[in-house]
Amino acid sequence: MLRPGEIEITRHAPMPGCSAEEAQKYTRWLATHHLRKFQCRILAAPKALRQHFYNVYAYCRWADDLGDEVPEAARALELLAWWEHELDACYEGKPSHPVFVALRQTIVAKDIPKQPLPIS
Repeated sequence: MLRPGEIEITRHAPMPGCSAEEAQKYTRWLATHHLRKFQCRILAAPKALRQHFYNVYAYCRWADDLGDEVPEAARALELLAWWEHELDACYEGKPSHPVFVALRQTIVAKDIPKQPLPIS
């Protein structure tokens, strides 16, 4: 589990166990404020798919930051193991982290198997 303020990306995240609507609002915010080039590409996607792109992007952005933004390698590995546990819970239908609450909607809607989702 992350410590408060351990990485920047946590600053705007809602609390664990938030509603799907809150979670999707966060993934949308993250995708549209964190990386401008990605935002332009998403706007080119069909409107019906945009939220799914936001959800997948947020998952990838978090995994990347857990691996790259935590200065201590052992702690980064610990956090990536925690992230993998959160992914398992998501696929079991029990997401709690806001990113996985949102991603669960995409996994179900698009029938995404667990195998192609990398941790780092």
